[in-house]
Amino acid sequence: MKIKIISVGRAKNKHIIHLSNVYKDRIKRYTKLEEVVLKSGTNQSENERILNHLKNNKGLNYGLSEDGMNLSSNDFAKMLNNNEEQTSFVIGGPNGINSKVKENCNQIIALSLMTFTHEMAQLFLLEQLYRAFTIFQNIKYHK
Repeated sequence: MKIKIISVGRAKNKHIIHLSNVYKDRIKRYTKLEEVVLKSGTNQSENERILNHLKNNKGLNYGLSEDGMNLSSNDFAKMLNNNEEQTSFVIGGPNGINSKVKENCNQIIALSLMTFTHEMAQLFLLEQLYRAFTIFQNIKYHK
């Protein structure tokens, strides 16, 4: 399995960057991790860049949005464990992903009912990806 994270704009907060790097290093013990950082712009241009990238993407695409399906950490791990191909996660910019991007994803999932900055969304996604790998590897991290 390969994980790809498609996001808009680079993180600027040094604490979020540090924590994200910690989880990226942990995830790389279990699978390949690719990051695609798209240029920030207007919501329309950001979503067009995402769509252009998804057209050439292989595997399953999951869009992150607060109006997506809520999953427990165990359900998220099961979802990942069932995928043998590339699994991509799409994180929009400050205004999120639009309906066209959502239509080009296999499923829309929510990290929470709450709204987070796109920087925080990426950090939380990375933590949940790491947690998922520890769940199906039966490693003491998830309680």
